[in-house]
Amino acid sequence: MKLRSFRVLFVLNLLIALILTACGEATPTTNPTDAPAAAATTAAEIVATATTADSQPTTAPAANTASLPAVITMPEQIAGGRPVEITVVGMPPESQPTTLATWKEQVARFQQVYPNVTIIGSDYAYAPDTFAALVAGNQVPTLFEVYLTDVTKVVEQEIATDLTSVFSASKLDGLFNPNILAIASKDGKIYGIPRFAYAMGLGYNIDMLKAAGFDTPPTSWQELATMAKTLTNRDTNVAGFSFITDGGNATGWQVTTMAYTFGAKQADLVKTNSDGTYSAGFATGAPVDTLNYIKELRWNYDVLPRENLDWARNGEALATDRAALVVMAGDQFNWIRTTFPDVDLKKFGFAPLPVGPNAKSVSLVGGNIAMVNATADDDQKEAAAYFRLWTQFDPAEIQIGYDLSAKDPQYVIGAPVLPLYVGDYQTALDTLQAKYANLPVENYQLFRDAVTSGKVALELEPAIAGQEYYGAMGAVVSSILTDQAIDPAANVTEAATVFQHNVLDQLK
Repeated sequence: MKLRSFRVLFVLNLLIALILTACGEATPTTNPTDAPAAAATTAAEIVATATTADSQPTTAPAANTASLPAVITMPEQIAGGRPVEITVVGMPPESQPTTLATWKEQVARFQQVYPNVTIIGSDYAYAPDTFAALVAGNQVPTLFEVYLTDVTKVVEQEIATDLTSVFSASKLDGLFNPNILAIASKDGKIYGIPRFAYAMGLGYNIDMLKAAGFDTPPTSWQELATMAKTLTNRDTNVAGFSFITDGGNATGWQVTTMAYTFGAKQADLVKTNSDGTYSAGFATGAPVDTLNYIKELRWNYDVLPRENLDWARNGEALATDRAALVVMAGDQFNWIRTTFPDVDLKKFGFAPLPVGPNAKSVSLVGGNIAMVNATADDDQKEAAAYFRLWTQFDPAEIQIGYDLSAKDPQYVIGAPVLPLYVGDYQTALDTLQAKYANLPVENYQLFRDAVTSGKVALELEPAIAGQEYYGAMGAVVSSILTDQAIDPAANVTEAATVFQHNVLDQLK
């Protein structure tokens, strides 16, 4: 919020570009309307479907890349050798000189291979409101990224170009997990390059649980409530359970995550009608049950932090021992490691979200998609697409990233995220990553095992007006946590009515 926000986005974007490991956003992301959405996708289906720079050019160091094969075909020339200039996001700000220098060195290596391409970096970090302003001002970078929640909107507004021919020419067919690639596709055409994918889970403090007499994290929401009661200590400002509660979009994102475990379905939150209109469907059933549960946690069990938490402060609560159990995306461990370098991450584990009344565990899935500006000329489109593919798949570049991770604490490897690829390439990437992991990956085994075995279903984020829906739900949660007299069912019904009139009825 992740959505998304993106506190250490610049470093994480660079890490993605260099080492193909998922890095986190704090805000939600989602899928296009034509991606599988009516029912939860099993983890097994997603994880195992098949399973201009001012620095001087720097020569890539010699590296053993035998374990990571070259899987794409790069052209001998880009734009036929004609001069071409593109603007790309992901450049770190001047306040991060070391990381900025590394980014510029990578750009210089690309320009050694394609000297006719001039790359202008942008430190723009995507957010729905600021991106709309860029679109209105015709200032969208040539190469940009969006949350999965916004892919459909970007495609339908013809902001992103069709990259299908680039995928075919680069021989990328069959490399990406098809369930994830579907998020970047519409009507049989590919409009984006998946950058990373995450799933939500339960972060927990192993030491705090053991001290309270618990050997494992909770497996049901009722068990969580009783455990959180024991773990809460107001005298030392420790909350038994935490999630984002600032009332913004990120709150709606995490509450939706919880609602999925109570039985909510993505396609039911905002329903697509046969006549092409949309109806708000989140004021009944599982979402209301979730809101009632949150009210119980706040006013009956009294296990939540007394202050409102945004994405960063929710992660901080876990990192600083002020919350024992935390709803979070697995990639937030990246941020915790870089923001709190003195914290021993071995005391934190990651598990599947507790099961709901139907005894099923479900996780919300999100991520980022790289896209190319549709208003760019053909030479710029080609240069932008191949620059992103080169940073993401060139074996030498990936190895450089891993080598940097061994020297620079800003590079984090081993977070419990979802793989982007399938087959032998993903296996080789996993093997390489294991050699460089600087997070306690053994502490995430509960989550990994549950996801890879299919015990956890994966539900995509709301596809229609996702960010606006998150905002509506976030406001409802804020009211519930603030006023004990609030009736969750009545409050969310009112919110859904406003959302219907102000948002859904305006969609064409």
